[in-house]
Amino acid sequence: MPTLLALTALASRQPLRCLAQQPRESSWRPSAAAPRPRRMPRTAALQGKGSTRQAEGGNAEGLGSSGLPPPPAGAPPLVGTGDSADGAPSSSGGGGSAEAPAADGWPAWLSKSDVETVAIAVAVSYAIRILIAEPRFIPSLSMFPTFDVGDRLVAEKITYRFNRQPGTGDVIIFRPARGVGRDSSWLDDNVFIKRIVAVAGDTVEVRGGRLIVNGQSRTEPYIYEMPKYELPLLTVPEGHVFVMGDNRNNSYDSHIWGPLPAENIIGRACWKYWPLTKWGGLPDYSDVQALVAEQPGGGAALPAAPPLKG
Repeated sequence: MPTLLALTALASRQPLRCLAQQPRESSWRPSAAAPRPRRMPRTAALQGKGSTRQAEGGNAEGLGSSGLPPPPAGAPPLVGTGDSADGAPSSSGGGGSAEAPAADGWPAWLSKSDVETVAIAVAVSYAIRILIAEPRFIPSLSMFPTFDVGDRLVAEKITYRFNRQPGTGDVIIFRPARGVGRDSSWLDDNVFIKRIVAVAGDTVEVRGGRLIVNGQSRTEPYIYEMPKYELPLLTVPEGHVFVMGDNRNNSYDSHIWGPLPAENIIGRACWKYWPLTKWGGLPDYSDVQALVAEQPGGGAALPAAPPLKG
């Protein structure tokens, strides 16, 4: 009897356990109507995530968004031919210099526009200096008191080229004749400054502390002191001028080395600009008749009489 009751109870519980387990079995078992999802490859799963994978050779390669497979372990390193990840052009070598020449061969560190500006400025400056005017400074006392050491002036070149020939009373800058001082050339800055006292065809002499031109004694308000030397009578040849310093006893001028070729004249001093206390143009002493000395009895000095013969 007890045995029968046990078998009856066991038979009554078995269907219930099967029904309880049935839903749990159907939750994981795939349905025949639904397709089974494919498993994505590892490389595809890593695309677009910017991850880094360790290759067999130990080099890390960013997969990024390119989706390119990694090169074999024994392949040589790739040379960049495209753009880098940030959009900047990639370098095509091992650390190229930023100062490489441009496509036209111009150095990258040198601005072409700056060079052109400087070249034009230098060309214009030299054109003005050669054709129009140039600044000069006084290195000695040969023209004192008109010019002192360190004074600066402007010498213009228009008058003698287009207006007139050099004349008496002009202060000129010039290149000394060959053999006077050191040899001069167009590239040398060996320039003198003196005053013209006579031109071609005039006779010149210094006697008794006076400058005598064409037999007439000159009064010269611009000189420092009367000359203490004598100069025999001479005639200024054609194409030459006779120049002397205003500091007559301290000047290396025509009374020592003779008349100056007019072709050596560079320009006419016309303006003092330094020091500022002397700012202004030079006095005009081109009127020869105003320089003729008056005799004590009145009238101009008479020409010197020719020497007696016999």
